[in-house]
Amino acid sequence: MEIDFECPRCGRKLSVDVSMAGYQFKCPQCFETVTAPLAEPVTPGEGSGDTMFCPKCGQKNLANNYRCTRCGFILHGPPQAQYVAVDDGTLGGLIPHKNPCALWAYYLGVFSLIPCLGLPLGIAALVLGIKGLKFARQNPDTQGKVHAWIGIVLGSLCALANILLPMVSIIIALRAG
Repeated sequence: MEIDFECPRCGRKLSVDVSMAGYQFKCPQCFETVTAPLAEPVTPGEGSGDTMFCPKCGQKNLANNYRCTRCGFILHGPPQAQYVAVDDGTLGGLIPHKNPCALWAYYLGVFSLIPCLGLPLGIAALVLGIKGLKFARQNPDTQGKVHAWIGIVLGSLCALANILLPMVSIIIALRAG
């Protein structure tokens, strides 16, 4: 079965197979890009329903046509699915806002890398990291185990480094002097 229609630019009668409905091709006479209509065009007045005009070319179409019968412009977009935003409380699993101890441990562990602040921030990160791990084990729906472990490891290493480095510096200075 074929679909018969006209080129919107030159008016040449064109015919394509039904399987080509909706595809674009060039008119052999004027080389205009033409979209084959999705179905055999029904002129207004045949059948029932209201009419509407195409906003692109002004062609009169049935109101229930998906595309314009002359230019192929989409008259009615496809129905949009309803988008329902559901808050699962995880922020994509990146920020454990339900486990504040783990979150604080993480940030304090990172900021304990700052010289001179490493000892107090490292100790605080260690303590809060342990509390965050306990909270995550007691409440499996909360997240933050990784944040807590980062706070524990960074806090311990930075606190230890801020204790040992001054001591090693003093011992080396005493031996050299």
